[in-house]
Amino acid sequence: MQILHNDAERKILEPLRTHGWTPTIEREFPDGVVIAAERGGHRHKVALIYTSATDNRIYKSLAAEVEHIFFNGEPYRINEFADGVLDRVSSADDFYSVLVEWNKTSVDGKFVPENKDAAPVEATAPQSRLLLSEEPIEAIWLRLRQLQSVTLAKKLIERRAAAEGVALDGSVIQSKAEGVAYALRNASDYFHSREGRNVSQRVLNLYYGSLAFAFAEMLASPHGAETLARIEDSTKLGHGLYTVDGPGSGLEQIVVGVFSGFFPAWTTSIGQPIDAIPRKKARSYDDLASYPEMSWISVETLFASIPEIGDLFSDIFESKPRWVTPAGDQMANAGMGLFGTRKPPARSYIQLVDGTCRLTKADIALFLGPIGEIGEVASEGGGRYFRAAVDHPGKEFWFEVLKIHHSPLGRQALIQPIFGVIDEYRAICVVLLYALSIIVRYRPSIWRRVQEGDLDHMRVLIEAFLTVVERVLPEQYLERITGQRVLAKQPGSFF
Repeated sequence: MQILHNDAERKILEPLRTHGWTPTIEREFPDGVVIAAERGGHRHKVALIYTSATDNRIYKSLAAEVEHIFFNGEPYRINEFADGVLDRVSSADDFYSVLVEWNKTSVDGKFVPENKDAAPVEATAPQSRLLLSEEPIEAIWLRLRQLQSVTLAKKLIERRAAAEGVALDGSVIQSKAEGVAYALRNASDYFHSREGRNVSQRVLNLYYGSLAFAFAEMLASPHGAETLARIEDSTKLGHGLYTVDGPGSGLEQIVVGVFSGFFPAWTTSIGQPIDAIPRKKARSYDDLASYPEMSWISVETLFASIPEIGDLFSDIFESKPRWVTPAGDQMANAGMGLFGTRKPPARSYIQLVDGTCRLTKADIALFLGPIGEIGEVASEGGGRYFRAAVDHPGKEFWFEVLKIHHSPLGRQALIQPIFGVIDEYRAICVVLLYALSIIVRYRPSIWRRVQEGDLDHMRVLIEAFLTVVERVLPEQYLERITGQRVLAKQPGSFF
């Protein structure tokens, strides 16, 4: 009977509810169930039996009670068993055609009858925005330029506050809107066309443009700062980052540390507070021995965290990347019924691919998220493959519980956090831009070696990173400022 109930739910009851009918199982009997359905004063009754090979007397008895008799499974000697009522008997898989006829006869003019017992349907604001353009980045900047208008920024603040159930005073809405518009104007100025700019200027402009974007992000949030002046006050303590020379003389060995100031205030506002903030800045690399390990990171490690330049990183460095490519493991999930079930499994298996073959199981364990059962598996493709279990109770799919970086440049990656907790891609980029800006402004002895000396191999890596920033960060900040996912594609592209 439980098996029959399950099939009745999937083949009859659920389709009825989808089309606005109110179905009930009126009774059970040894050979099946009787189902009634009502919509707008129209009522129908059918039976569902286990098998077509049911005694003919049952068929005739049901025919006097219901309009149609459905059997589960395949037909067997149906002409014999359903003799006398054959025109009212069919497979449960054919119920949809009967449902369509019921729908036709139960309409109210051109409208579906109202179901008084159903909960009212509430419209929700779109959670994503699709931008189609031959130049997707131009479409993104067009939307960002719209928000440079205080009037449109105000509408954005009001929409987000209403959507998140936050009550804001009119004066707060106005100050937030002005701050968003002004910050985005600054960001646009800094990110402006790179024509006529050298690498040094691009580094500085992109860093300060990214800070302006972060200001706008904080102001646009209903829970964020109320005025631009309040954010500016946090910068008086500094940018929240500092640098010291590493153990060697190379650019990649310079260390970036976190400290009080804007950066930790920003990451706190985006839900990733940094716990390991020292009370004072380190003055030398030797000082770092007494500092929390999660409070500092090298420039080389930051470059290792940018998937879009992973091939260049592997050519230049021998160290490990800090990202992997995640994908569902079809073989490991076989038989788990991931699709078409009402109750998906709470654990799924995925593969994490390291194209450099440099990572180990211990490295995979450093990624954030409910990942376990980590083991290396063989693969015919290039790279090193790891299989891992992902627990996602309450979520249908494994990727809903992992922070996966989706790049418009075609790269999908899971990235190890910096400072122990920061796995937001734009924040990682800001830290790297900060380090490069310090080198450009205050360390000409190192920067000129990158430009035309023994560190010139780093120049291509830096230029590639800057190109990634120019394409990826405006899209990510647009998402955060508007509170909507942005899909910027070329017409006809697959998405």
